[in-house]
Amino acid sequence: MITSNFWPEQTGSSQTVGEFADYLARQGLDVRVATAMPFYPQWRIWPEYRGALHRVEARGRMTVFRSWHWVSPRPSTLTRILHESTLALFALPNMVRTLRRARVAYVVSPALTYAFVGLAMAWLMGVRRVLVVKDVMPDAAIELGMLRNSVLVALSRRLAKWAYAMADEIHTLGEGMRWRIAQMCEQVGKIRIVPDTVDVAELRSVPYERNEFRKQFVPSGVFAVLHTGNMGKKQDLGIVLRAANRLRNEDDVRFYVVGDGAEKDSFLRQRDAMGLGNVVYYPLQPRSMVPHMLSGADVVIVSQVAEVVDIVVPSKLITAMACGAMIVAACSPGSEAERLVREAGGGVVVAAGDDGAMVEVINRVRQRSMDVQGHRDRVRQFASDRFSREAIYGGELRRLVAESAVRGGDFHASDLQVLRDRVEEGVER
Repeated sequence: MITSNFWPEQTGSSQTVGEFADYLARQGLDVRVATAMPFYPQWRIWPEYRGALHRVEARGRMTVFRSWHWVSPRPSTLTRILHESTLALFALPNMVRTLRRARVAYVVSPALTYAFVGLAMAWLMGVRRVLVVKDVMPDAAIELGMLRNSVLVALSRRLAKWAYAMADEIHTLGEGMRWRIAQMCEQVGKIRIVPDTVDVAELRSVPYERNEFRKQFVPSGVFAVLHTGNMGKKQDLGIVLRAANRLRNEDDVRFYVVGDGAEKDSFLRQRDAMGLGNVVYYPLQPRSMVPHMLSGADVVIVSQVAEVVDIVVPSKLITAMACGAMIVAACSPGSEAERLVREAGGGVVVAAGDDGAMVEVINRVRQRSMDVQGHRDRVRQFASDRFSREAIYGGELRRLVAESAVRGGDFHASDLQVLRDRVEEGVER
């Protein structure tokens, strides 16, 4: 795997790519990962990883090769270019180590330059290449206003087109993202939808009487509205502040923002300038707290700016569904987020940026004028049926085994039989 973001980062593609790598390793495959020193979502290399150009970590049958890169806590076009350039340059030795004798390379975007270099190295070394598109780049950066220079836009589009051409197969998260990629890919048939997954045993509803989020953070009688995860431009944190402002005189309502990211400092400055004592902030919590937070909050906000339509599928939405959250999704009509909520038959969709509509839904939940438990049960069941990790990643493992059996190569017959047995056990479960 070649990915700029990986475990132990807690948000975004880091989590889902790490889960996929861990799944394959636990099924008996040797997995190697070329990645960065952890830096996301704070946009700073974590203190325990500073001062080294390279680092190697072993986790069972997984080996992680990390490399230094330059990163700024105030992301801009220039700093992002420097970040991706240094990351790709210093990662080259690790990419070679990762790709040597590999059967397949999963190369993850949105770090477009890093992904392009990884694909090129895999091509040179004769390794089958699967490009995993978590955000459609450069479309996402352009539409969110993070990339405006016409020369850089043209170069980025050309880089993306080359990356799509070099990939033997392209995986992406939803139908809208597939359509976007198809506009720049001559071989549309190699694009497959492989969604992010959830572990339904780990992500579950936790009753109030055993819920650590309610015990540790929410005073008795308080109605808790939660926004958690990455605090970036895509997440439209302004809607949280505007909704809180509308409810500032309601003493029993409190907004909880738990996370980190490039927009955190700006968000906190705006909160303080508005004098919103009903908005409290906490840093990212341990993974074990996630199901407690998402099921323990009375309302969970999933918000996106209006420009986000078919360039990304928010993994936090699927996670919230698995936990049986009461979801209010503020997103554009026709977006992947809206489609998922509609298909689930649970949760409520309001227009992107519409804080008035969001407050109306919050008040309906407070007044118990809607079937909240029904909404929670339906999204939980939807996530379990549609995004089960064993079903989706087990299918990918079966494909790896089948392709290796057809092509021959590094798998021994005994290895293949062990993998087949484990896959069959997973299917039966």
